[in-house]
Amino acid sequence: MLATHDWKGLSAMDAVGVIFGGIFLLLSAHVFYVLVLHPLARFPGPARAAISPDWIMKRWTDGHFVFTIKELHDKYGPVVRIAANQLSFSTARSWKDIYGHTPGRKAFLKGTFYEPMPGEVRNLLSESDPASHSLMRRNLSHGFSATALKSQEDLIQKFVDLFILQINGRKNPGEGLRSVDAVKWFNFLTFDIIGELAFGDTFGSLKEGKPHFWIETVFGGVQAITFQRSFEYFPLLRTLFRNCYKYKILPSRLSEPRRKMVEYASNKIEKRLKTEPERIDFLSKMIATREENGTTFRQLQSQADMMVVAGSETTATCLSGITYYLSQNKKAYEALANEVRSTFGRYEDITARATEPLPYLQAVIEEGLRIYPPIPIGLPRISPGESVDGHWIPKGAVVSVSSWASTHSEHNFHRPFDFIPERWIGKDKASGDQLFASQAFSIGSRVCLGRNLAYMEMRIILSKIFWTYDFEIVDKSLDWVASNRSFVFWEKPEMQIVFHPRSQETEGVVD
Repeated sequence: MLATHDWKGLSAMDAVGVIFGGIFLLLSAHVFYVLVLHPLARFPGPARAAISPDWIMKRWTDGHFVFTIKELHDKYGPVVRIAANQLSFSTARSWKDIYGHTPGRKAFLKGTFYEPMPGEVRNLLSESDPASHSLMRRNLSHGFSATALKSQEDLIQKFVDLFILQINGRKNPGEGLRSVDAVKWFNFLTFDIIGELAFGDTFGSLKEGKPHFWIETVFGGVQAITFQRSFEYFPLLRTLFRNCYKYKILPSRLSEPRRKMVEYASNKIEKRLKTEPERIDFLSKMIATREENGTTFRQLQSQADMMVVAGSETTATCLSGITYYLSQNKKAYEALANEVRSTFGRYEDITARATEPLPYLQAVIEEGLRIYPPIPIGLPRISPGESVDGHWIPKGAVVSVSSWASTHSEHNFHRPFDFIPERWIGKDKASGDQLFASQAFSIGSRVCLGRNLAYMEMRIILSKIFWTYDFEIVDKSLDWVASNRSFVFWEKPEMQIVFHPRSQETEGVVD
């Protein structure tokens, strides 16, 4: 009775004081726990990042996340606490420990970060269960085998030849030299190739010279993906966001891009099931074993959808980065031009197999993947209770290797911001660089299934560009990479390039 009497006797100001006092005590207890008692409290990092998830959410959504993480690694070292329960690593060893497979070590698995949106089904990228992922990978690997790549080369060459024709700076002789946005045209090329291999039908962007709506939808959906991922740090917001998506009450700019992609992919898969392609494509094995494995239509759609996005945007990004850095590096530009032009007497001689032995070409590609990784963020994994680079990580903690921080760390590479293909070949390969710290395709059981396809595409494309053209960037002062914003993919600004035939012989190729 006394407690009740005393409470009723409180003034309004006293009640407010009690409420705010309670809130203060709760917040103080939270701060004390995350900074002192939490299992990750021993790792360095900004205190605010550990205290409040708004710190990491803001950086996820402002497009500067990977640059901020790099700055934190510069300040705090090779392991940084970037959220209450999350660590970022930047060493070569951490790639092996988190993503690799070592007998006797527990596996680091994917968590909710990769979950598909409500109503969608899991695919090779989003599947977290190792057994289910292994089955998916076996069914899809047929479309990326050496035999499949060989059968797909004619298709790839056809699109590359059209690309070479379309970027010609002298395409309209009466108008003088013209420039093209290389970023846009590389996307047209890679999306057309992957669209044919995944859906059995091209997007037609190269021929039309403009983006298919599906390509624009992919880039429009990046913001929605970023918001969804940032909500991982706010469980209530995450649940609200997913339910809003499920019941179609999100703003259209966040929900419609994804819905349009799914609808388009479904229509293309329906058409693909009614035809028998001339070559092995990505879905050939899955379709052939569909009844045996119980594969549903929606699973086929989800796999094709995923492969188009993952297999086109990443390759186009790497080609854009390589083009920019070569335009800024006369030595590397001339070395690659000399290698290609001295190797191939005719344009028709440029094939996948013929480009394999070119060491400088491969070095340029590897350096492009290092200095401008197509997926610059760290791909999170859940610790099973294991060590990473000598640090014990408790079960349930989230860990990742920041690709951008790893490839731009002075502890891993000398002159990390300089484009130096020589670091991958010859005597310079022993310069002390930790080459394993660059893993654009990841490693282990989750290594990119399309890795060999991407290498083949880039070798052919770069060889045909350098055989046919000399090129230069229009704005010599452009700091193109600094103008990028990073979400899950890069948001790339335009890059105006002039491609001009280098001789009468090569001009005949593009007439």
